Amino acid sequence: MVEFFVRLPVVYLVLLLATRIMGKREIGQLSSIDFVVAIVVAELATMPITDIKLPLMQSLIPILLLTLLQIITSMVCLKSDKFRQFLYGKPSILISNGQMQVREMRKARYNIDDLLTQLRQRDVFDIADVDHAVLETSGDLTVVLRPAKRGVTLEDIKDDIPDNEAMPLSLIVDGDVNRIGLNEAGLDENWLKDRLKERGVKDFSEVFFASLSANGSIYLMKKSADQRPQRNIN
Repeated sequence: MVEFFVRLPVVYLVLLLATRIMGKREIGQLSSIDFVVAIVVAELATMPITDIKLPLMQSLIPILLLTLLQIITSMVCLKSDKFRQFLYGKPSILISNGQMQVREMRKARYNIDDLLTQLRQRDVFDIADVDHAVLETSGDLTVVLRPAKRGVTLEDIKDDIPDNEAMPLSLIVDGDVNRIGLNEAGLDENWLKDRLKERGVKDFSEVFFASLSANGSIYLMKKSADQRPQRNIN
């Protein structure tokens, strides 16, 4: 029991030193390799505490070596852009000029639901309001709104603003009709087909994403790579 109370402070001090040396990144800023190293270090730290028979140095030495390797890796990343991109990857542009980049989303294994979730976490409830969206290497989503939807000062406000506004409803996601969304809006598939035909869409399978805004306009994105999103389909 006495040895346990000796080992615990030693392991704590080594972990404190290791985390202090490796940097001050927040959890949300950790890359995949940083996250894996953190898990391995945490696992190594528990070994001499849970198993008193295990020599203390058998855990501390790997922790110190991992810390050293992490420092060396960080220094090389500072010197070499190619090595940094190889290790951490590049940010992925998911929306550019209001157009969803389907190929980039698939390369990042990132679906519509992931995109809509992260947009809502940033208080963006209508994808039609987004000008650019970038998936960072840490997994965070950087969002730039269209100029008309960006924050304004009180001096910029000329019209009355409604107290609340309903969230946009998803109508089609990757070719599949969201019948629940249609029912909530009091609409049916025939109405949706008519609206799509007005924009040259013959079948639901041609649509990558479509949503209905509170003002009655539809945001439409076809699956064609060169197709720009269409708005304000009444």
